[in-house]
Amino acid sequence: MNYLKFHLFAILAIASVSHAQVGSESLNAEVDAEIDRMYSAPTIQSSQPQQVQTVIVSRQAPVQKQPVTMVEASPLSASNAESIRKNRQEEEMRTETRIVEKLELSRMEDEKKRAQVLFGDKFDALNNKEQAAQPAPAAPVVAPSSNVQPQPIVIQSNESLTRDDVAQEVRAALDEDKASKDDSSTNLFEKKYFSAQAGVPQYADMPAIQGNYSFGFGLGTSNDYLQVEGGFIYSNYRIENASYAYNAGSDAMPYYVSGFGNFVMNQYQTYLATKFQIMAGAIRPTLGGILSYSYRTYVTDSFTAMGASGTKTGTSGAIDFGITAGVDIALNERFAIGADLKYMFNISSNINGDTQPGASSPEKLNYYILGVAAKMSF
Repeated sequence: MNYLKFHLFAILAIASVSHAQVGSESLNAEVDAEIDRMYSAPTIQSSQPQQVQTVIVSRQAPVQKQPVTMVEASPLSASNAESIRKNRQEEEMRTETRIVEKLELSRMEDEKKRAQVLFGDKFDALNNKEQAAQPAPAAPVVAPSSNVQPQPIVIQSNESLTRDDVAQEVRAALDEDKASKDDSSTNLFEKKYFSAQAGVPQYADMPAIQGNYSFGFGLGTSNDYLQVEGGFIYSNYRIENASYAYNAGSDAMPYYVSGFGNFVMNQYQTYLATKFQIMAGAIRPTLGGILSYSYRTYVTDSFTAMGASGTKTGTSGAIDFGITAGVDIALNERFAIGADLKYMFNISSNINGDTQPGASSPEKLNYYILGVAAKMSF
């Protein structure tokens, strides 16, 4: 009896173990099938954060309860379309960066050429001055790597020249260019000078008229090629053994007295001269024309029938035209000395008072003044 009970108990135990093994093998097969199904399904792209999927598979054995098994799915991998899209965005970023770099380089070269035409070296000097006062430039734009999402391109401009600065430089360049073209006309009124003159006057065709001395001054303006000068010259002459005749009576009963005597002629002359400088340098030969008005007085220098010595006998006036030639020597930028010859021809004359000794002769004759001058610029 006891043997029969032991035998039945052994059979039940063996059957129970076999059934448990069969159940366990079936459970493992179902779990493997479920996992294969999940990973064999098509991948769906989602913009939402990925969530961990949990699959709980339980199977209760006919005889005993089995433990619960939890399986976690790994994150979904990126699709092929997503990888292509990212590569395309990165290539677009690199292309845009190269385009911007080329564009900025081209603009910079064009600006340099335009600045060279307008300003020459002035643009570089102004740009260097502005750059010295500014901080270090910003770092260059770098294309994003493959692991970084595309970002907008930001181009930082460190232009130091404003529109007003450029306009001011253009105006200055145009003014300088215009001034250089009009140098001959504008500089004529920028360099002014004062001259002190001294010389010897002479009537070459009348030996009886002897020139004693002359002195005067002038004010002028000049450039490297032209001088315009106005001034005053006083000249003193002595007339020897001049014949004279005057009315010793009255207008109703004229009575003329004639004779010979010595006289002094004073000549007061104002003039305007234009001189052309043949060469520009330290030695400057000049050649030009001169127009003058001369006022003359006659005074007795000895006792005559017209009166005692020092008696004024009459006056005259004359308009003369002449030529002038000379040379100036510049000692420095502000001081120069020179010599010139003024040769005058009478155009018209007017004699006042009685017929004066020689009064009809000096006004009609040619004469010259040989003089020296010292010029001070201011």
